[in-house]
Amino acid sequence: MKSKVLRIVLIAVPLGCVVFFLYMTFFHSSYEHPGRYVYMDHCASCHGEKGEGIQQLVPPLADADMARAQFDSLPCWIQSGMNGPVVVNGRTYDQPMYPTTITDIEMTNLLNYLATEMVHTDRHYKSEMVEQMMRSCRR
Repeated sequence: MKSKVLRIVLIAVPLGCVVFFLYMTFFHSSYEHPGRYVYMDHCASCHGEKGEGIQQLVPPLADADMARAQFDSLPCWIQSGMNGPVVVNGRTYDQPMYPTTITDIEMTNLLNYLATEMVHTDRHYKSEMVEQMMRSCRR
């Protein structure tokens, strides 16, 4: 009886591991960037789920030349908002961007998400650096 149970366990455990691995690999997204949640909550309603913007109203973030060239300014723009025309990828946009209140950690995650997934820069931010950037915006 013990040998039968042992055989079942020796077959069931590895088989279960294989099934779990296949499920996690093919059917379940095991990793989602934490900045994506911040982006979806605070930015996507205007800039689009994939950063495509809204026609002539809201500039894109995905592959945006302005965001790439002035990436370190993003925390101030997000925190304080923007008014006046901006030129992004050769197109002029003149809608206000309203300020967003998020924590330093959320801002760090958001910047790292934007850097890797939309603007495609090699920048990587740590929370201490973002705290300093946000403090300089408040002056």
